[in-house]
Amino acid sequence: MKFHFTIRSFSREETTFLKGIAILLIVLHNYYRWVIPVTGENEFWFNALAINRSWIFLRNNPLEFFHVFFNFLGHYGVQAFIVISAYGLTLSYQKSHPPYGRFVLHRFNKLYPSLILAGIGYIIFTLFISGNLIGINTLKDLGIQFTLFANLVPGKAMTITGPWWFYSFIFQFYLIFPLLIWIHRKTGWIGLVGLVAIGYLFTIFLYQPMNQANLNPYFTFMGHLPELCLGIFLSSREKVKLPWWAFLLALGILVGGNIFSWLWPFANLAAAVILVVSIQGMIRIKARMKGLYALISAIGAISMYLFAVHGFLRSPFLGLANNLENSIASMLIGILFVAVACGVALLLMHVESAGRRWIGVPGNQHTSISRFLFLVILVAGGFALLFFYDYRKQDEDKQLREVLAYEGVHDFENPIPGRWDLLADSIVQSGGKSLILDSTRAFSPGFLVYLDSINLEGVYQLEVSSWLYTSDPATSLHLVMEMWDNPSGIQVEWQSEYIKPGTYQPGKWFQRIFSYNIPAEFRRPNYYIRVFAWKPSEGTWFVDDLTMKVKAKRAISD
Repeated sequence: MKFHFTIRSFSREETTFLKGIAILLIVLHNYYRWVIPVTGENEFWFNALAINRSWIFLRNNPLEFFHVFFNFLGHYGVQAFIVISAYGLTLSYQKSHPPYGRFVLHRFNKLYPSLILAGIGYIIFTLFISGNLIGINTLKDLGIQFTLFANLVPGKAMTITGPWWFYSFIFQFYLIFPLLIWIHRKTGWIGLVGLVAIGYLFTIFLYQPMNQANLNPYFTFMGHLPELCLGIFLSSREKVKLPWWAFLLALGILVGGNIFSWLWPFANLAAAVILVVSIQGMIRIKARMKGLYALISAIGAISMYLFAVHGFLRSPFLGLANNLENSIASMLIGILFVAVACGVALLLMHVESAGRRWIGVPGNQHTSISRFLFLVILVAGGFALLFFYDYRKQDEDKQLREVLAYEGVHDFENPIPGRWDLLADSIVQSGGKSLILDSTRAFSPGFLVYLDSINLEGVYQLEVSSWLYTSDPATSLHLVMEMWDNPSGIQVEWQSEYIKPGTYQPGKWFQRIFSYNIPAEFRRPNYYIRVFAWKPSEGTWFVDDLTMKVKAKRAISD
């Protein structure tokens, strides 16, 4: 017997249900990704340690299952959104075949008002929460987001609120969508396969260069061409039979893509396939879950507005959840957050509808244009007015003072007990000796600090510094920090200051300082920190005054 999954065409009602599932995954992910403990995820950047963290947190407290699930996997709801957006847009486009200009203008008209209203909502929310208007820098970031090209400006794709990267992505997809449809019409599924291959080549070969420029291929439509092409393909078929082995292969790629970096680029498409098949399975049993189906569909109907507002609404809920540090409380607060965000999204949708009705005076084009221009001037004038004010955030730490929870120094004046390191007395920065790292030894003596041995109150940052010297312009060095889970012996974090060729002047001593903000989930007794210098290449380095500091902010005593 041949076993397969059948993916049938989606009705408008079923599309809304799928959007509801996708937006719930996204909203809960964007909530849980900042609730302690933070596992990390492999959304825009690959982090091999994220899956280890997830396992450790889940092992320590099985009640964190929903936390870990949404934190680590919830972002894949974006892939379902991308597939269904391409699916619905293809069906709509094929019915009307509008001219390019009219098509782009129509999509802009549907997309842009929610972003503008969300921007106004963000300003009001900030004023309500902090008592201050936004400053000029924040206003500039808002302006960059409003261009719908923030994802092409280094470091600005996720400014103001992270989820807004999707606006630039989806608008740029609208710009090239007619070309994708033309390719599909001329070449069929073969053209889509070619586009998928182009998308993978783009992300694989340009991932590192774009990251060095503070950009990311997964913020652009090119990084999601495989999922977009899947949506276009499904729209051209009444039903698609997916063999069982293909589903299992997708599941294996999704799992493996979160463990191995070479498989990671293919995980998004695999997740999209799994979600489409799973949601179609839920649709087939909708008669058994009428109430839940109706609720999720209602959330799907406001998904665009929910996408716009949930990012900046989450901050007070995150503060409450992190103060309580209880898995059940975090879950209940998360449900409350979703409810509040849905309420604000519904309000935003009605405000937009009312605005459209007010502008669209039947039979009076001049009045409609006048009212539209009045709103444009009102909104633009309001934003311009903010440029005359630069309210700075109050210093939250003014009643705190910085102290050292731990400080250690290796000055290398004397041999380290138990080690046979080479010490130099001719090339030194201070004192009489320095450490030599050459072909016989690549790792320096370092520091091993168990967090149960220090006072963790107010701990927030680790600082590593060292004086370094080499006469070789082609060699490199790392100042390394490792975070380890003591009970399991698993490394959960690795960070370094990479001193690469071209960033130092050979033949002269220089100092490098490396700071690491310690996440709240690691400020616990069951972890320990390792710090050391590592020479991964040929050449000789001299190291002096290797220092490690664990900084804390504590209240000033009266």
